[in-house]
Amino acid sequence: MEQGTFENRQKQSDIALIQRAQTGDTEAFGELINRYRGQLFRYVRALTHDSYLAEDILQDGLIRAFIHLGQLQNTERFMAWMQRIVRNQAYSHMQRRKQQREQHFSSFLAFGADDASWSEQDSLDMKLNYFLKDADWRSQETGRDPYQAIAQQEMRNNLHELLGCLNEREQQVFTTYWMEELSPQEIACRLNLTSANVYQILSRSRKKVSQFHIHLSVEEMLAEWNSLGQNRVVLEEPLSFREPQTWNSAAAAVHEMLNYIGPSPSLPMIMGMSGLSFRLTIFPRDIHIAGPTAYNFKEVLTRGLQHLGYRSYAVEALASEAGLNANLVDPLMLEEKAKGKRLLNPRLVRALSLIRYSIHRGIPAVVWDLNIPEFGLIYGYDDAARTLYGADFITSGTIPYDHIGRGVNQEVFVLAAESDGMKREMNLRAALTDILAHYRGNDPYTLPNTVSGLAAYAVWREALEYRQVEPNGHAYNIAVLWDARRYAGEFFKELSLKWASILPYSSLIPYCLQAEELYRNMSQRLNMLKQCFPFPDGGLPNEKPQADQAISILLEVEELERAAVVAIESLLEAMTQLSPEIVMV
Repeated sequence: MEQGTFENRQKQSDIALIQRAQTGDTEAFGELINRYRGQLFRYVRALTHDSYLAEDILQDGLIRAFIHLGQLQNTERFMAWMQRIVRNQAYSHMQRRKQQREQHFSSFLAFGADDASWSEQDSLDMKLNYFLKDADWRSQETGRDPYQAIAQQEMRNNLHELLGCLNEREQQVFTTYWMEELSPQEIACRLNLTSANVYQILSRSRKKVSQFHIHLSVEEMLAEWNSLGQNRVVLEEPLSFREPQTWNSAAAAVHEMLNYIGPSPSLPMIMGMSGLSFRLTIFPRDIHIAGPTAYNFKEVLTRGLQHLGYRSYAVEALASEAGLNANLVDPLMLEEKAKGKRLLNPRLVRALSLIRYSIHRGIPAVVWDLNIPEFGLIYGYDDAARTLYGADFITSGTIPYDHIGRGVNQEVFVLAAESDGMKREMNLRAALTDILAHYRGNDPYTLPNTVSGLAAYAVWREALEYRQVEPNGHAYNIAVLWDARRYAGEFFKELSLKWASILPYSSLIPYCLQAEELYRNMSQRLNMLKQCFPFPDGGLPNEKPQADQAISILLEVEELERAAVVAIESLLEAMTQLSPEIVMV
């Protein structure tokens, strides 16, 4: 008991230090590092099997942690968060050793790794490390080749321009850290600064360099496009957002986008084949509003488009945890002025490039978080005004180029699709297989700290039992689920109608009709929940009578859902027996 009390006090002490450090308190951050440095060092050494390298990696990781500490939302997961940072830093160091030395500076700064949330910043770090440390060697190596010498001079000019955003002291600290590989403590001694000063200067300088690099990259990109005479295109404005037919903004945006390519599949078909009609993801405890969108957009939506017979491309930079509920923040945080104060997103250039690529082919791009964290479409651009033309459930209008990725949760996602003009085939077998995987909890594309599929119902009921539900987010989860299951019924109804005129497939119709009935019954019960907990106010989910009613309805819905899974499994088995290669045109 005494040990447990001590651990609780230690945990509370850690949380207090983290909260202070997030406000910029360097002494609090230093105390945290003193507590965990030994444990983190042993962790990195186990990854690298090299004590000296582990120390270097840990030092870089601590700087990165100091820079990004404000992004840590769950203070109780501080140690896991730190381990992820140093692990990614270790992988970065290992990749750095394999980097090819022939790459041009501009290509280094234009493109980077495309994986974890830290990768863009890590990539910039690697580039700076490469050019600052290896400048002398490269000068000697390229001195006899005039073409390489010109490229080398261009690299120096670009590097000089990039570091020009720093003041004299910042340049001194920044270049010393990268060129001489001195620790912050050693830099502090040399320059007569405190270690806290050095951490602050490195943090501030890194942000400045990163932001200036993004700005230069955008300007370079616009200059190139302007030289090609590609400086303004505006497609016909999409109108479906004015009278939305679904709560699922991803499905609405994809449906509208595909209409520009040619006759689009129906909304129920898009919802079904993409799996959006069958998803259920819940954040335990409070039923956060982000549940319905807590999945890997790139993987799920591109996979869904592939099932529908389309090729697609995506750029993303998404948080690994639920962000703020935009409905509950200060409205000032959603205004243009607030966006302009946030950092430029490292994926801005890639996002703008994909948007333009899509628009030049006459197809708008699906974009996340134009005005709130939902999906919309960008259907035009104007370089002279530096604006994009966009529409979503909130409004239609212009958006500054550099506001992409500067929403309340500072995330980026752009999706473009195309068809090769040939006969398009929809892969129903693959779609149903993915649907069943999600139901069983085997979907790899949901976010950490969430529960998906059939298992989500128990988590949902538990939150209601413990009276921890956030009303606005809870109501949104209900509305989206009701809408999804309504379209699931419509999806199976459309399948049965399509197959009615295809003799070999008519034997599959009973399975579709059974599934349609189950989902229709589900949507009826979920509609009762929707009436009890209307969006946006959400009703009273934490009052016993309302919570008990919700629990009872969710039990009924789960029972219907499990029966629907059996129906889908039976349909898939019947399809296999009928024809292993069955598709739907």
